[in-house]
Amino acid sequence: MKNCKIKLIDKADAVEIYRTISTIPTDSISPTEADLCHEKDPINCLSFAAYVDGECLGAITLSFPYHTNANIHRIEIDKNWCESPVAQKLLMAAENYCYENDYPSLTVKTNHPEEYEKYGFRPLFKMHTRDQELPMACMQKNIRLDDFTFIDLTHSLNATIPNWDGDCGFSHKIKTDYADCETESKFRVHKINMHAGIGTHMDAPAHCIAGAMGISDIPIQSLISPYRIIDVSDRAHECYQVSTLDIEEYENEYGLIPKGAFVIFYTGWDKFWDYPEKYRNNLIFPSLSKEAANKILTRNIVGIGIDTLSPDTADTDFPVHQIILNANKYIIENISNVKKIRGKSGYIIALPLKIEGGTESPIRLVGMIKNIP
Repeated sequence: MKNCKIKLIDKADAVEIYRTISTIPTDSISPTEADLCHEKDPINCLSFAAYVDGECLGAITLSFPYHTNANIHRIEIDKNWCESPVAQKLLMAAENYCYENDYPSLTVKTNHPEEYEKYGFRPLFKMHTRDQELPMACMQKNIRLDDFTFIDLTHSLNATIPNWDGDCGFSHKIKTDYADCETESKFRVHKINMHAGIGTHMDAPAHCIAGAMGISDIPIQSLISPYRIIDVSDRAHECYQVSTLDIEEYENEYGLIPKGAFVIFYTGWDKFWDYPEKYRNNLIFPSLSKEAANKILTRNIVGIGIDTLSPDTADTDFPVHQIILNANKYIIENISNVKKIRGKSGYIIALPLKIEGGTESPIRLVGMIKNIP
């Protein structure tokens, strides 16, 4: 909708729009019943409206209950345009206002949380209403990244890092140096040779499963996920296998692993990363049992990670790879710095090279930890 214009409007115009607009069906993005009452509009509010060829298609009103938060007091879209991007454009205008005016979060109370989840909102808590069949949820979207601490969970690549085959096959050479440039602007250009499965890297389902999803096919929404860490570092040894009991103990203490989470198995083996022979250890290192792999799949995760060369050891037929990848999930190996995020909640961002037809790729893995005031 290139011709859709978003305009800041005053309260009188907003009230008139809400009185006259033909609103969208109740199963789409909408305010709560309490917010439909014009008399309850807050004094301290601000509204935007969406226009196409002079016709108003919708409006959004923000209130500001706290100096750290803006709230969607009301949003209405004309029912004839409910399948268009009008809602998205109004929400974007609200987010832009929050960003420019230092409101770190945007919230909304809604009977239809699934509609807001499409735009990046996450549930904070549920509330009871008079209608037991129509529960209300408070949703939040973080606008600024100031509320997060970022932890690099990635090992740097160089020619000496540990690898499954012993030789990582990595080289990083200067192809053109500054002194070689005859132009006024000088450049240094590198040429890289490497195996795809080195360092902190991702295995796509196609790594083991013929015809399955490759690296470039993994949905971007699966690469930004809440993480959970099952920490066995206090008992792991070179022959240790993470068991179903380890998963059960974690969930007994912290609750069930939620749908869509990325699960990291932390063994403490990453302490040997700077000692390649010890880290590789003739391919003997802590791993994951096939029973644990099967159990973790029942939580509908996006993938698993581990701070060793693999969740499988060389003396097996790679059952964990078969189980996880065959379920269309991904595996991340050689994770670094897990101890910096353990015991803290947050998200991971796992971005592989978008290699068409690729089955593995080095990644930059980042942990996002929510700062607690």
